[in-house]
Amino acid sequence: MSVPGEVSLQQIKAELPLTLDYANSAGLVVDTTTLRAEDLRFFVTFKNSEGEAFYVEFDCREYPMHPPTVEFVNKDRSERGLKELYPTGFHDTPCICMRYNWKAYEERGGPHNDWRLLDWKLPTGNGIGIDTLALMISDLNSKIRDSKGRMS
Repeated sequence: MSVPGEVSLQQIKAELPLTLDYANSAGLVVDTTTLRAEDLRFFVTFKNSEGEAFYVEFDCREYPMHPPTVEFVNKDRSERGLKELYPTGFHDTPCICMRYNWKAYEERGGPHNDWRLLDWKLPTGNGIGIDTLALMISDLNSKIRDSKGRMS
């Protein structure tokens, strides 16, 4: 089963006001200029504790049935998924190892063969379901904000 691009785009647009409110209050930059049904990606710029910028792509194909693929990219978005693009404190794969990241699942090369994609919206071990774009960005911001330097 596949989610039509128009359906994913409609869901993203419904979530954007709250997502942008959070991002603005946290000092994050969100770029949705390329977002359309044929290209369901948007980008967020985060900063770590040292003020170093990190760029993250949210590829929302199949959203909300499946989580986005969340990946670190370089500033001009020509490279993705390289260790040096990640802040410290992330999985060595490299991977943002959270249920809300499709890349974390084994079927996408991630480390988790113990997770079922069907369960991506369920609460995590600390009892919180991270099931909206605003919550994903908030969670990721807290992890990046506390980091120092880049993976090597």
